[in-house]
Amino acid sequence: MNVFTKLWHRLEWKQQHYQPPIEKSDEEHVCAYCNEHYSGNYCPQCGLQYGRERFTWKTVALNMMDLWGIGNRNVFLTIWHLLWRPGYLMYDYLRSKHRAYFPPIPLLVAICLLFTLMVNTLHITWDTDMDQVYDIHVNFEKGKSTAVGNDKNKEEDNAQFTKNDELINKQALSLEQLLKAERQWSRENIAYSLIISNLLIIFLASWIFHQSPRIQLTIVESFYVQMYIACQMMIVAIPYTLITWKICEASVLPYPLPSLLAFVILVVDYHQLCGYSIWGTIWRLLVMIFSYTLFGVVISMLLTIGYLFFPIITG
Repeated sequence: MNVFTKLWHRLEWKQQHYQPPIEKSDEEHVCAYCNEHYSGNYCPQCGLQYGRERFTWKTVALNMMDLWGIGNRNVFLTIWHLLWRPGYLMYDYLRSKHRAYFPPIPLLVAICLLFTLMVNTLHITWDTDMDQVYDIHVNFEKGKSTAVGNDKNKEEDNAQFTKNDELINKQALSLEQLLKAERQWSRENIAYSLIISNLLIIFLASWIFHQSPRIQLTIVESFYVQMYIACQMMIVAIPYTLITWKICEASVLPYPLPSLLAFVILVVDYHQLCGYSIWGTIWRLLVMIFSYTLFGVVISMLLTIGYLFFPIITG
């Protein structure tokens, strides 16, 4: 047990005390383009980086990577640290070590683009378990309403009831179409749907973790934290999707992963970032997830009530 504890503390120390390597050349160089003599990594006259010569295919690749900013920051190092020491990476980024890591928003868009291309190329489908349960419930309600309507049609005195019943069915169909359209849009635009759904988590996290031992999160800092967490979830979702050959939809959290796996990742992230104990992190995350779910239920209820009393499609 003592050996395991020592190994655990050694691992935690390595995660906390990572120092990004900063290589600076003190030798004097001659610029390949303007023949300027300088010392350092960049030519002060034309800005050419030390070590770059005439245009090659490597230059083309670096220029393509510069489109996302990958050429001047190590995106692969950032991805590795999101898996190895995610909470400490976020802490380093919030505490002025910006140049050592890739910024989270373009990284999230790039990873989601890669995820979408992978899904479309390999023809991987979404997990339809939730859709099947939803469709069974909707079809049952449709059949029930139709049966009631047919019975009432036999009675000559219930023409008004039949008309109201048809109107309610049309309202339910319009609500069903809206919900399906919303789900389809979130599937086709994963990056934007993650950003939108994480906006609420940003406010909740800044409220719950604003007095943590290691860092006092503000709303702006919580925004960058959630973007990195979304990147981390998508990085884990890529191999998980390839293994299961279907895209999983979490029942609670807004990530394409099983809720339990996503929750474990959140525990590791906030434990490293905020400095709470494991149990202190768990109960705070449960409060945050409960508040997030409650807000989603309230929005769904308001949407349903709005469609019942103010139908957009009435036939």
